[in-house]
Amino acid sequence: IEFSPQWQAILGLRYDNFGIDFTNNRNAQKLENTDTPISPRAGLIYKPFTEMSLYASYSLAFAPRAGEQLSSLTVTNQAFDPEKFKNIEVGAKWDVSKDLTLSAAVYQLDRSNVAITDPSDSTKTILVDGQRSQGVELAVSGKLSPAWSIMGGYAYQDATITRTQSATAKAGAKLAQVPTHSASIWNRYDLNSQWGVAAGVVYRGAIYPSTDNLVSLPGFTRVDAAL
Repeated sequence: IEFSPQWQAILGLRYDNFGIDFTNNRNAQKLENTDTPISPRAGLIYKPFTEMSLYASYSLAFAPRAGEQLSSLTVTNQAFDPEKFKNIEVGAKWDVSKDLTLSAAVYQLDRSNVAITDPSDSTKTILVDGQRSQGVELAVSGKLSPAWSIMGGYAYQDATITRTQSATAKAGAKLAQVPTHSASIWNRYDLNSQWGVAAGVVYRGAIYPSTDNLVSLPGFTRVDAAL
């Protein structure tokens, strides 16, 4: 919806029907379940001038159970409810020129109905709430000159467990496999219509391989080049 050249709104509503008809071939159990979630999203955009957009958005999304998440279910433990994601974000996009764009965003993502192993019975799965990721994303994309193109970004993520979920997933712990800092940049320069050179750097900070946070994997930096 365009209210004026400066103000716009984006509204959406999604209806899903997740139907699961699952047979466990190891014990011949048959499990059936249907979920019909409704996912709203809304965004407000303000354009102080043509080349810049400031926005705020809210969205709710769902992901059905699949694959190995189904293997531990039983008739008495049908943890089928779809995973739920709630995201709030504010940001800005700026077309510095017709060929170069900068963007920035601050967000908060809450994840619930997460399937984890039941601490009291390793053969079962239970659903828990309490995972939150907050962060900042910066990005650049486009051309600095007719021959020089660039694409890069930086992300800061604070991803934590907000509610104790098991003996090895306690409130305040960092989520597994999520680096606090990550960045990348890629440059390409065209020497002529046939030849070009390129170089880039990828950085990923330290991560915890599991939610018990007992072991830390160090960060790394990778350098790439191309001709």
